[in-house]
Amino acid sequence: MSKLDKSQQFNTCEFDYETLTIEQRALVKQCTGEIRERLQRSAQDIWEIGQRLFDVRAQLKHGQFDSWLKAEFGWSRRTAYNFIKVYEAFGERAKLAQIDIAASALYLLAAESTPPEVREEYLLKAEKGEKITHKELRSDIEQTKQKSTAAKIKQDDVTPEEQNSPPLNTTSIPEIINLASQAVVDVESVEAREPELKEYTKVIEIKVEAGWYVLEGQHLVFCGDTAKPEFHSDIPDVTLAVAATSSNWDHDWLINVAATLIVLEESALKQDKLQQLINMFSQPGEAIVFPWLPYPQMIAIANKLNRKVIAGDISPERCSQAIAASGLDFASVEL
Repeated sequence: MSKLDKSQQFNTCEFDYETLTIEQRALVKQCTGEIRERLQRSAQDIWEIGQRLFDVRAQLKHGQFDSWLKAEFGWSRRTAYNFIKVYEAFGERAKLAQIDIAASALYLLAAESTPPEVREEYLLKAEKGEKITHKELRSDIEQTKQKSTAAKIKQDDVTPEEQNSPPLNTTSIPEIINLASQAVVDVESVEAREPELKEYTKVIEIKVEAGWYVLEGQHLVFCGDTAKPEFHSDIPDVTLAVAATSSNWDHDWLINVAATLIVLEESALKQDKLQQLINMFSQPGEAIVFPWLPYPQMIAIANKLNRKVIAGDISPERCSQAIAASGLDFASVEL
């Protein structure tokens, strides 16, 4: 029995094809068979698998796509998106023919956070017959980001007090570099708004506009659309991402940056659950991402647990509430 047969033997899930139209069913089943044929995972095969996964995803709803992945291949969403990103990053399959590159390096090369100049440089190396490894590529990406950071930093715009404060991880987030004056706040004591958060007896009402904010040199908050590159293009690899949303899913970039991705409905996110997730999937001092802020105390809880937070929300009100509830000093950040 082949390895593929063994994996199928233990796969007891079955995808419900009866929920699809005849046309959808034919396409999805055809792609399923073609993916199986290309599981040897050469660079060219990875591209072709990504193309077919892309086609299937377009036919299925979010939950259906996940069910199909599990039923047919036993794959997580993250595994599938490794393939899809390769397809999206490299417009022509022929470019990947006959190149010597490890699959993990190919996935990293296709990641949105990889600088385009690094991607092109390594593709040329591979085409010349050089073997590309994940370790070498990762090292070059970090060095390129460090050089980009150094070129953008303007020391004249940073006060002596800011120079002595704990630095942000600007190596991984090069655009966020210069602290501006603290935003204007309107201070008003109010009762905590949620019953399970009675320990927070006062909230400072503030108003923030679109852009980045830094909280005590430790946390970053983006007021704007976190699906756009302005938020995620230079986010480093993080241990955990907690995506609590009731909106349509358009945050595929999370697959590339988070070792563990938790997706929840907003109504399911409570204080105890958030604390449990943070403690289970990350360690003190590690960075975590909140691409939505439906729960005002999310940053406060993570800060109390000694995690570094990169967070955001398209709603200025939610950003204001989260910053206020953190109880931390904050300043706007120039891009």
